[in-house]
Amino acid sequence: MRSSLLLCLLLAVLVGVSLAQGDDKSVREKELKAILQQIDKLKQAIDDKEGSKSKYIKQLKSIEQQIGRVTGKIRAINRQIGERKTELAALRDTREQYQRQLSRENDYLAEQVYAAFTLGKQEKVKLLFSQQDPERLQRNLVYYRYFSDARIALIGDVQRNIDKIIETETRIRQANQELEASQASLKKEKQQLDGDRDKRESIIASLDRQLKQQGGSLSRLEEEAEQLQKLIDSIGDLFDDTPENDISQAAFADLKGKLAWPVEGKVRRLFGHHKPYSDLRWQGVVIEAPSGRQVRAVSRGRVAFADWLRGLGNLIIIDHGNSYLSLYGHNESLYKTAGEWVEAGDVIASTGSSGGQKESGLYFEIRKKGKPQNPSRWCKAGIGFGSG
Repeated sequence: MRSSLLLCLLLAVLVGVSLAQGDDKSVREKELKAILQQIDKLKQAIDDKEGSKSKYIKQLKSIEQQIGRVTGKIRAINRQIGERKTELAALRDTREQYQRQLSRENDYLAEQVYAAFTLGKQEKVKLLFSQQDPERLQRNLVYYRYFSDARIALIGDVQRNIDKIIETETRIRQANQELEASQASLKKEKQQLDGDRDKRESIIASLDRQLKQQGGSLSRLEEEAEQLQKLIDSIGDLFDDTPENDISQAAFADLKGKLAWPVEGKVRRLFGHHKPYSDLRWQGVVIEAPSGRQVRAVSRGRVAFADWLRGLGNLIIIDHGNSYLSLYGHNESLYKTAGEWVEAGDVIASTGSSGGQKESGLYFEIRKKGKPQNPSRWCKAGIGFGSG
């Protein structure tokens, strides 16, 4: 009776835990959905404001987002090609193994066929009518049965290996066809990318001419800085209620001086230095790197923003909890979306020159409560995740 009560109590506890976990998951999903809706509203507000700006800005946004999508496709296709090549190599190795095994089995079978031939077509009958001692005859008949069974089994092995080789050949043909299709698709996407880049250069030239005519370079920089600050303030409001233990096992503040740089390259714009032709200062750093190099998250967190923003192009912002954010701008392509969780070292984007830049690289910021921090004091000198 007591054991039955204990069992019922245990079952009740397990059911309660399961229901609590289900409720917790449901709550989290609702919270995430609400946050994503707010982020969408934030993006819409940015788009509405940009709607009154130069048509060249809108064209630049459109073409750079298109370039990001195409480079993302190219990355996926290259990954598929790599997988197909690995599969093909493995299939060819398997085929060679089957062929070597078949060759050995053919040799064994040939020896047995030759032995059977030397005994003649009626070898079992000859054994039966031979003048051998009965015990020896019985033993020879047993040996004969063993040889006969082994021959039949070997013939079965030969047939199975032939079937395996045929099946492997079919898979090799299919993998080759998939590889050729991927390579054709890659060629098409690269042609699309070349055309998009030409359009981008034309748009940037038109935008530069317009700015020179209007003398609006300084006002543009000020507007871009103001827009970024508003975006960061809005993101801070969105994620204020996120528990710190949901963001990181180690508080982000404890990682100061220990972070790896998000991309391998040379820092060519230093924090706090004046921007050209203005009194504005760099609130982050610009890391020089060729287009397509992997950009990695510096620490665990949740993607708060992943979209195009004037001045920074394809931008990702990661919330690390306790009002700490990291920003990654001028990307060619974005690999994460708002609401996704990332770990330190996860690939989140690839370097580029979006935002109308002339040179490829990464713009990187760290902020605490909306205020810029010097990334050089947070990232360990000479330590990076490596290039990709």
